[in-house]
Amino acid sequence: MSGESLRVEFRRQVRERVLDTAAALTVERGWDRVRIGEVAVASGVSRPTLYREFGTKDGVGEALVTREAERFFTGIAAELEQHDDPPAGVRAAVRFTLDEAGGNPLLRAILTGSRSGDTSLLPFLTTRGDAIITGGNALVGDWLRRRRPELEARAVTDAVDAIVRLTISHLVSPGLTHADASERLARLTSCLIATAAPV
Repeated sequence: MSGESLRVEFRRQVRERVLDTAAALTVERGWDRVRIGEVAVASGVSRPTLYREFGTKDGVGEALVTREAERFFTGIAAELEQHDDPPAGVRAAVRFTLDEAGGNPLLRAILTGSRSGDTSLLPFLTTRGDAIITGGNALVGDWLRRRRPELEARAVTDAVDAIVRLTISHLVSPGLTHADASERLARLTSCLIATAAPV
């Protein structure tokens, strides 16, 4: 292994250690009560190294939410690839997302924390969640374009953006069962595709 690849691997391990520690502390007591100094100590990383890598506590929080989203994207992609029918694929992907979120300790801490006043990580899922929305749009959009290549590109982009944002909305502010929310978004997908003009 070259010196450069050793540095890259070391940096990756440091990031993972810091994020694992930050996640555990967030689950244990909520993000508001997590101090960046204790994350550094508990993960065996110096404060200067942590600040160099993440910048601020917000940088750690954003990286934490992004890493969790990437794990979800892997599962969502697997669900989508099992379906050729767009509404069925969306139904499966939304159901997977909501079910997994319900059993995910970190996401549960973020969402339940937001309901009790600790909203500090929630914006990384919502108002500052550009990376998550962009990643979700790219994932679902690529799948839908491969399934329905005849649809106008703009219509697919708009439909996918609506589906991704509504899934996040159901995640953050649940009002329906997971099955009902999934079914609703599958029906919406049918409607959006039916009104999309072929190329």
